[in-house]
Amino acid sequence: MLRASMGFGPMSSEAIEAVFSYSHQRERPLMLVTSKNQIDYGGGYVNNWNTKQYAEYLDQMRRRYPAGDVTVCRDHCGPGFNGRLDLEDTYRTIEVDIEARFQLIHIDFCHQHDGKAQQMAASKKAIQHCLQLNPSVMLEVGTDDTNCSGIPVSMRELREEVAFFRDICEPTFYVVNTGALVKEMRQVGAFNKGFALEVAESLRPLGIRLKEHQGDYLASEELKERHGIVDAMNVAPQLGAVQTSAVLHECLRHGIEADDFIAEVFAGNKWRKWMLHSALPDPRYCARVAGHYHFASDTYKRLLDRLAAVTDIRKIILDALDGVIERYDSAIATDRQ
Repeated sequence: MLRASMGFGPMSSEAIEAVFSYSHQRERPLMLVTSKNQIDYGGGYVNNWNTKQYAEYLDQMRRRYPAGDVTVCRDHCGPGFNGRLDLEDTYRTIEVDIEARFQLIHIDFCHQHDGKAQQMAASKKAIQHCLQLNPSVMLEVGTDDTNCSGIPVSMRELREEVAFFRDICEPTFYVVNTGALVKEMRQVGAFNKGFALEVAESLRPLGIRLKEHQGDYLASEELKERHGIVDAMNVAPQLGAVQTSAVLHECLRHGIEADDFIAEVFAGNKWRKWMLHSALPDPRYCARVAGHYHFASDTYKRLLDRLAAVTDIRKIILDALDGVIERYDSAIATDRQ
């Protein structure tokens, strides 16, 4: 049985290490939830790693932190989540993930726009493929993406969808949109407590846990609202923003010029998807929002090298990330034992 309640995105090698280190030191179970854009069989923006290289780094972390209990998960495995709609890409991800010993795969075909029935049939085939390759692999179903088609619009439809999946497998998690929404470096959503509670109460007798995505930047009171309702949560972009902010802060503190990195991030335009408004924001702010997409760049590496000459930048980053993990783990996961 999966004990972990908190999932964190592998936004960088430091974020991955922070998850393992925290789990090892506190003896707490955690999850690493990997999107197809971050790391996939053909590569990704995290260190330009493919899945095999990621798995090799995970093995290093397991040796370094032997008491760590970290479940390796694939997030949103389905057509369209990396801009590619072909099924071959999705199946290749599944096959390489299972070969790399991923323990949980989130099957999400909501971007397949040929109707709900076809969506569900394709999901069924993908789940069966997962189980043929590894009958023990855990599965997550449902979606939080409101831009997708076929999302249940009533509790009746939701229960029908859950029943459909239960005929194929025993889902570990079911994902719904609870109202959480991350933009820029803040939480702009509103928790739909009544709906989430109704979903949770319908899932628990079935042994399925309600999972919330986009849990970043939640205030303490917002986290308390979820107690007894939300069973698990994913946090990802906040880790990237915290790491970038720590690096830029140290640059200011030590008089190290970061303009090249800031310009690179701004020119990369990845920040645009996170903006609430169309007005052109400050490039330094954009760098904090989207700097993690550029951690593999030579510009960023040179910046870290310059910082490493005057301070222990690696420890500073790890400590900052540890603070984020601790805050969520203590708020959400403590009562999930």
